[in-house]
Amino acid sequence: MTEYTPPRGMKDIDVEEMEKRMWVYDKIETVLRSYGFKRVEPSFVEHLETLTAKSGQAITAEIYHFKDKSGRDLGLRFDLTVGIARMVANNFAYPEPLKLYAISPMWRYDEPQAGRYRCFWQWDVEEFGSEEPYSDAEVIAVSLDAMKKVGLSGIRARISSRKLIDGILESIGTFDETKRLEILRILDKSQKVSHEELISMLKTAGLKNEDVEKLLGSARLRGSVDFVSSALGKSNAKIEEALTEIQIVWDELSSLGVSSMCELDLGIVRGLDYYDGIVFEGFEQSLGSLSIFGGGRYNKLTGIYGKRALPATGAAGGVERLLIALERKGVFRNLPKPNRVFIAIVSDEVRSHAIALCQSLRNAEIVAEYPIKKWSLRRQLEYADVAGFTHTVIVGKKEVQTGLYALKELKSGNQVELSLEQIINKLAPVAQHG
Repeated sequence: MTEYTPPRGMKDIDVEEMEKRMWVYDKIETVLRSYGFKRVEPSFVEHLETLTAKSGQAITAEIYHFKDKSGRDLGLRFDLTVGIARMVANNFAYPEPLKLYAISPMWRYDEPQAGRYRCFWQWDVEEFGSEEPYSDAEVIAVSLDAMKKVGLSGIRARISSRKLIDGILESIGTFDETKRLEILRILDKSQKVSHEELISMLKTAGLKNEDVEKLLGSARLRGSVDFVSSALGKSNAKIEEALTEIQIVWDELSSLGVSSMCELDLGIVRGLDYYDGIVFEGFEQSLGSLSIFGGGRYNKLTGIYGKRALPATGAAGGVERLLIALERKGVFRNLPKPNRVFIAIVSDEVRSHAIALCQSLRNAEIVAEYPIKKWSLRRQLEYADVAGFTHTVIVGKKEVQTGLYALKELKSGNQVELSLEQIINKLAPVAQHG
């Protein structure tokens, strides 16, 4: 017999998980909107050349790509930055700076593992039109605030700069663009492979022993801006420029009240080729090396996709990984459950009245249901108990005549007689603000 299951690396989202996701989305969106970000939705399917234009041909192996019926090479998006950058480059006429966000699914054909599927969801923020490091600081701050809002009290951002790493490479030797990007991709693996493997890969890329030692010594630098500046010195103009930008970011983060949650870490490189400035990753301290979000500056991406070339910076975080972090932190155990009311109907005579009552509760934004199966009163109440309702209201002839209804809280068993208006006043605030 055929077993119909999702393809490898895909998953269904059940009711319980979806409730958690919706709660997370609401919390994140509240923060993003408070910063002035507006929601968009780029196309799920892109031309393959759009996806590879600045992310590099190496990304092709991870893209779900195919030919359509007209022979065009298409692919499912693997991140949101590319699609939003393409939208901005071609379609938007809003005043700059332009601040956009999305919470959406994407696809990558890589090896499934815990918290990572081939179809996964991300929240994403992007700012276009500002070259100043102020924009980088705001994107870092909104990411930290969003993660605090969902309950990650130990969230920290580790910040670096592609420009700074380029300056360090420049102090070592001269590398063409292909070799430079290869070295950066290797450095991005520093948190995922052993020190010995990292050394081997860098030597394979053509670095001498002393160059590998100098590069990895710099990549291990972590701490304050002053400490890193002192350790590196200002050996060339690129390093000096990068350190000046980082200092501006730090001053801005201090004004935003989040600098205590940040650390300079030159081991943060970010793997995608389009990054060319400040880069960062967010970690929850209590969960070790589990990355919660990441991002950085990409000033040349929109210029590839249209006539409107804008400097930009952004951040994104995986929803599935965030759910794992929140589960480990026990956040979902403490969430208030919204009221759900089941209207039990004694007889067909009062069914219309009971349905009208149910609609009145719904109009007050209270979750309410009535039986859509021909059940006895006893069977209705049994269903309400096992289906997770918080309250029941029984509607019979007496209730119709008096306008008073027995509202029973199922958890405690407490029961009170109230009018429809009183029921709404009692339950609506929780339903609307819980």
